[in-house]
Amino acid sequence: MDFTNLQDGFGQMTQADLEALVKAMGTGTPGAAYGDGSFGDMSAIRPQSLETTLRVVTAKEEHLSLWRNITKKGADSTVEEFNVLDSYGSDGDPFIVEGGRPIERNSNYIRQAGFVKFMGVTRGTTLPAQLVNTVGVGDAVASETRNGTMWLLQQLNKNLYFGDSSKNPLAIDGILPQVKKFVFGKPYATQHIIDMRGKPLSEEILEDAATIISDNYGGALLQLYLTNQVHKDFSKLFVGPAGRQRIVDIGSNVRMGQPVRGYAANAANIDFTPDRFLKPEGAPKQVGQKDAPGAPATATAEGKADTSSKLEAGTYFYFVSSKGEAGESAPVSTGAVAVAAGQKVEITIPRVVHGDPKLAAKSYKVYRGYYSDPQRAEFMTEFTDAGTGTNQVLIDNGEDIPGTEYCFLIDNDGDDVLAFKKLADLMRVPLGLVDTTSKFMILLFGMLQVYNPRRIVVFKNVGKLGVNSNRELYDPSYGAESYGTIKPVHS
Repeated sequence: MDFTNLQDGFGQMTQADLEALVKAMGTGTPGAAYGDGSFGDMSAIRPQSLETTLRVVTAKEEHLSLWRNITKKGADSTVEEFNVLDSYGSDGDPFIVEGGRPIERNSNYIRQAGFVKFMGVTRGTTLPAQLVNTVGVGDAVASETRNGTMWLLQQLNKNLYFGDSSKNPLAIDGILPQVKKFVFGKPYATQHIIDMRGKPLSEEILEDAATIISDNYGGALLQLYLTNQVHKDFSKLFVGPAGRQRIVDIGSNVRMGQPVRGYAANAANIDFTPDRFLKPEGAPKQVGQKDAPGAPATATAEGKADTSSKLEAGTYFYFVSSKGEAGESAPVSTGAVAVAAGQKVEITIPRVVHGDPKLAAKSYKVYRGYYSDPQRAEFMTEFTDAGTGTNQVLIDNGEDIPGTEYCFLIDNDGDDVLAFKKLADLMRVPLGLVDTTSKFMILLFGMLQVYNPRRIVVFKNVGKLGVNSNRELYDPSYGAESYGTIKPVHS
């Protein structure tokens, strides 16, 4: 058999036959058969073993710590009312004379109500994506249903802590705003929102917090929700410079170390529950999100005398973005502002208004740093839009320290402390076809109800030791490019 002439012994293939074969191995899309990283058109995938393995580089269900642990209950209406039994009766002597009538003492009830809020996300898959056997994905619709559900639950898990209807009227109120509202102006406010002022979490402060919850008739087992960073910092301090007794796990392998999974306080046992979605926000977005409000036109900052200010002296740079229903704008800089001891900073911006309410700012996010580069700044706080006037003044009095963290110590009692009330189970609703992309909504209707904020302690401005991970919680780890459903690969 003569291999020199391929037409001898191997049959004959015309140019048209060759082109037909090449076309059969692709999707028919013009251009390179294998994308060079710039194609988002589902171009042909290089022939290979079709393992149905998805390399997951983002959150899984076990990472949704608070959502996984919180008690779920049904809601009967879009407005949920409930009574809080605040006291069995005021203090007094129960003693009476023989044949007498005891003094009257009545229970004290507090009537409260909450509104069910509506959450969801729209996803879609193209018809070609549903027809091809895409590497590692399998059923594209089922995959995007799972991915969309995970995205929604990630956002919900974060908002169970920080959601605030005063900044976004459509949002649920999370634990922090509900505790703040309850303790505002009360003499015990600093017991339930403990300001660490940049110090790491310690045994001493956990003892205090456990006692506070116990004195409010809390249970014997509490949950401390904290980031991996705060968890490892506590472990470092717990071991100490001299080092406590090392734990040795002898099995097929020997492991030595000092893992701290919880803390036995005098008043209660505390289980540590790391939650990645407690991680603080970092630098402002470089580019505004789609359909977000425009950035404030300008931003100016000036130091003003305030003897109660906690802001340290120094030169700061502030960056302000606007936030609406669809997302956050790019930031605008105030430039450098020199701050002396005993001063606060007043940041003046023109309010971002628009004829379309969806494009008007509902709130403004403020980032603070020591450099003119916004990517070296960190999130400080968020202010609600004033609703009236041309300009708005945002105040930095040092109350919030950028780069620090929150922790939540909770008596996780679903009947008497907090629960998630859902109007309906998580649902998938198909949308009508208007092109060759099948779109659907993933929806969840519900609310968080905090019945007894006095059995919750929030730690704010928790400081950090050592080096922390800078993994972005939501953006792709590949970079800023967007490839739709699948990122093409090339050799």
